[in-house]
Amino acid sequence: MARRPKLEDGDLYAIAMYLAREDAGTEIHAELPKGHQEKFEQEYAEATNDFAIPAQSRHPYYIWPAGTNKQGRELRVYFMPGSPQPPIVDTLTDRGKRWPARAGQRRINHSNLVMQLFECGFVLGSDQNRDRIMEFMSKRFPAGKYP
Repeated sequence: MARRPKLEDGDLYAIAMYLAREDAGTEIHAELPKGHQEKFEQEYAEATNDFAIPAQSRHPYYIWPAGTNKQGRELRVYFMPGSPQPPIVDTLTDRGKRWPARAGQRRINHSNLVMQLFECGFVLGSDQNRDRIMEFMSKRFPAGKYP
């Protein structure tokens, strides 16, 4: 499967603000084969200003052993829906697929978007800090250009 392209700034701004809601309960997970670990961890450190990466475990950060039949990294966002919901959220959300989740939780499976969210202050796991996100967002997006 081809990788989805990065989001345009307007859509990225809308989805980042939506996922930064307190009631969103946003969690970010990464699964990748051993051979992709070093590159991912370098990119993560750069995007998050060296935020500590969680210990490898089942979730939120899982490294598949060498030789496992996994093609590349899979970065996912899990969240609880709320309103108002930007239209971009509906176009990106996985529907009809099974995954371990809380009742009502939704998922976006989009590695490029997740890397962009890291640049907006989000981190692996469920420890999203709205103040951190707002600080990163203010640097990423010029004042007055986005609502």
